[in-house]
Amino acid sequence: MLPVMVVRKLLRMRAKISRNRVLQIASAVVILALLFAVLFMYSEGVDFYTALYWAVITMATIGYGDVTPATPLGRAVAMVAAVAGISTFTALVSVLAEFFISSSLRRMMGMHRVRYSGHYIIIGQGSTVPSCVGELLSAISRGEADTKPIVVVFPDEAERKKVQLPEEIEVLVGDPTSEETLKRARVETASHVILALEDDSKAVFTTLMVKRLSKAKVLVEALREESVDLLKQAGADRVILSRSFAGRLLASSVFEPEAVDVVDDVTTSLGRYDISVILREDLWGKSYLEALRELRKSGYSLIGYYLNGPVLNPGLDEPIPHGAKLIVIKPSAS
Repeated sequence: MLPVMVVRKLLRMRAKISRNRVLQIASAVVILALLFAVLFMYSEGVDFYTALYWAVITMATIGYGDVTPATPLGRAVAMVAAVAGISTFTALVSVLAEFFISSSLRRMMGMHRVRYSGHYIIIGQGSTVPSCVGELLSAISRGEADTKPIVVVFPDEAERKKVQLPEEIEVLVGDPTSEETLKRARVETASHVILALEDDSKAVFTTLMVKRLSKAKVLVEALREESVDLLKQAGADRVILSRSFAGRLLASSVFEPEAVDVVDDVTTSLGRYDISVILREDLWGKSYLEALRELRKSGYSLIGYYLNGPVLNPGLDEPIPHGAKLIVIKPSAS
């Protein structure tokens, strides 16, 4: 009697084959090839390998003629094998062609499934998406971010058509609140998930879904201040209040436009300067003045350090704490 585990595996295999036309026809081709090989082996008195070779060549209608039947039974087997081979091989080729065409169409429509691991996922719509992609690609090219694939998920085809992304970006289309969409993006193996959905209620729900499926860091754009606490309670690792930030910049443009120009320049790698956070363990314990002089040699302007929060412009004699990251402004690579 077969063990229970073996029976279960056989049942699962049968269920899988019954749902897949390619496996069904491929299984039929293999079974028929083995059957005709056994019949030819006994009717012609050849070894099994030669009989199997003959069966495959005959079913594929190649017919080299190096192995031919000499008995009436062998010829009968050959006739049946030729007819069965034409039917099954033609069906297999057509199903394979249909499978590949269907896969290509799904990829063109963004309905396919990615196979990445440790990748970045950006889920959203609007101008935030291309800006985020561009900044990530720039950081990757400078070695400031890990070199990983980027997957962008748009909620619908209309949003996808609005944005032009580089060819190396994998694009999916689907409801971000759907578990099926998140699994197609392999959210369970992603390292970071960025949400810019222009709808805080969707952002909260999607954050909950991502946190249930994955251990990825979730970074969310919020539109309303009252949504920040909700997103953090849902598990967001960082929440950016974008419209509030934009509003402050717009107001500052009235009375200090130069400051707005500075902020705009240092917050993007496409400007002349870039604000960055670096780790320099050799400067821990040294005074702020010593660290500032040391970093100037590399073209960096030290403006503070980060340890449980930013500390800007500390005293010149104040030592850099152990474990702190240094906040610097440097010329942009672009």
